[in-house]
Amino acid sequence: MHNKKFLLFFLILFFIPQGFIFGIATRISPIRIDRLVFPGQVLEEKITIANLSDSPATYYFYLADFRAAGEMGEAELVAPGTEKEYSLVSWIKITGEPIELGPKEEKEISFQIKIPDNASPGGYYGAIVAATTPPQVRGEGRERGAIVGIAQQTACLVLLQIAGPVEEEAMVREFSTDKDFYFQIPFEVKFISRIQNLGNVHIKPSGIIEIKNQFGKTIETIPVNPEGANVLPKTIRRFENSWKRDTGFGKYTASLALTYGTPPDRGGQGIKSLYAQTSFWILPLKIVLPITIGILAFVIIFILFLRFYKQLAIKTALEEAGIPPSLRIRVRKRPALPLILTFILILLAILIIFALIYLLFLI
Repeated sequence: MHNKKFLLFFLILFFIPQGFIFGIATRISPIRIDRLVFPGQVLEEKITIANLSDSPATYYFYLADFRAAGEMGEAELVAPGTEKEYSLVSWIKITGEPIELGPKEEKEISFQIKIPDNASPGGYYGAIVAATTPPQVRGEGRERGAIVGIAQQTACLVLLQIAGPVEEEAMVREFSTDKDFYFQIPFEVKFISRIQNLGNVHIKPSGIIEIKNQFGKTIETIPVNPEGANVLPKTIRRFENSWKRDTGFGKYTASLALTYGTPPDRGGQGIKSLYAQTSFWILPLKIVLPITIGILAFVIIFILFLRFYKQLAIKTALEEAGIPPSLRIRVRKRPALPLILTFILILLAILIIFALIYLLFLI
C-alpha cells in the first residue's frame, strides 16, 4: 500500500543533458553519478540545484530507488527499499533540511555515500530527488518511505558498481529492420536492437552497424549507443538507429557488433562481444519496373527470333535437300524480319547492360 501511494514519474535515463530542467524553473546537475567503487569506500559527492524562475523557491531533498520502465531508457522512481537487491539509498547521507533559493540563484549540496565493508560485487542504484513540497515521512527516517504530493521534482540518479567478480552477461534479443522490402527512393531503414542484460550490474553496450551490399562492399557504418546509455540488470534496452539514402538497389546485409563489460584493471571481468545479422531489400519501383519490362521484352524478342530462325533454317535445309516445293512445309517469306529482330535484340541488350552498369555505380 505504501508503494502505491508513492508518486511515480518518468524521466529519460542516461540520454539527457547533464543539467535536467523541470517546469522550466529548476535545474539539477549532474543528472547521473556513475562510479566504480570498492567495499568500505566513502564517496564525497556534490549536486547543484538552480532556481531558474523569477520567484524565490524552497526545495526539499529525499531519497528513492529507481528501476527501468519499458525498454526505451526511462527510469521509474519508487519508494526506498522497493528494489531491495539493488538499492543503495541506505548508504547515502544528505541534508534533510530544506533550502531556499532566490530568483536565478543556485546552490551546491554535498552528500556522502558510504559503501559497506561487506557489500557484494554488482550494481546498486538510487536517486536523490529535489521537490518543491516537503516529503511525508513514513516509518523510521525519510529514506525508509518518503511520499511526495503533486509538485515539481527532479532527480540525480546514482549508479554504483562494486568491483569484484560481477556477473556481466548479455544477449541480443532482437536485431531487425522495420521492413523487409523498401520500394521507394529516397528510403529510410530503421534498425531495432534489443539488448538483454542477464547479469547483476549495469552495462553500456556500444559498437556499430555495418551495412554491405550484395557484392560484399561496405557502404555505411552506423554508431550504436555512442552516448553510453546503460542497460540495468535483468532488463531489456531498445536502441534505434536509421539509415537514409537517395539511391539503392538489391539485397543488403546489416551486421550488429557491440562490446560491453568492465576491463580487468578496473575490477571487472573483461570486455565481451555481441553479434547479430539481418538483411533487407531495396527494390525501387521506378527502377524495378523498367528493368522488369526490359527483361520481358528481351525474352519475348529472343523467343520470336528463335522461332523465325528455326523456320528459316528448315526452309534452307529443305531447299538444299532438293525437296519439291509441293512437299515442303509452307513457310512465309520474311527474309528481312530476322535481321530487324536481331538488330532490336542487340540494341535492347545493350540498353539493359548500360542500365545495370549505371545501377552498380549508384549502389
